[in-house]
Amino acid sequence: MTGRGKFVKSNAQRYLAYKEFLRWHAKSKLNNNPLMNGPLAVEIRFTMPIPQSWSKKKHDTAVGKYHTKKPDADNLVKGVFDSLNKIAWQDDNQVSQVTAIKIYGEKPGIEVKIHELKGV
Repeated sequence: MTGRGKFVKSNAQRYLAYKEFLRWHAKSKLNNNPLMNGPLAVEIRFTMPIPQSWSKKKHDTAVGKYHTKKPDADNLVKGVFDSLNKIAWQDDNQVSQVTAIKIYGEKPGIEVKIHELKGV
């Protein structure tokens, strides 16, 4: 996403809207808590929507199963990390440990847990 691309490409516009939504939601949940310092561990659970076109049987068996379609987990994580800069932590370079999972679920959403790391 360089140059004018972020102003005209629909993928770039969706990514920017995704990050802005995450920033807004994080701000509302964190209530201006002080920024976390030092090394951090982050756990992220992406609950992905089940396609409406799937049969009821396929829908029912999909709940809780791994999501292996686009978007890629690393791109989802990048958006979360960029969105939490200056809201949860100073910079995402503080994150030393990451765990992310994408699964299908009845109620799509993102759950983020952040822990300060002590020693190795």
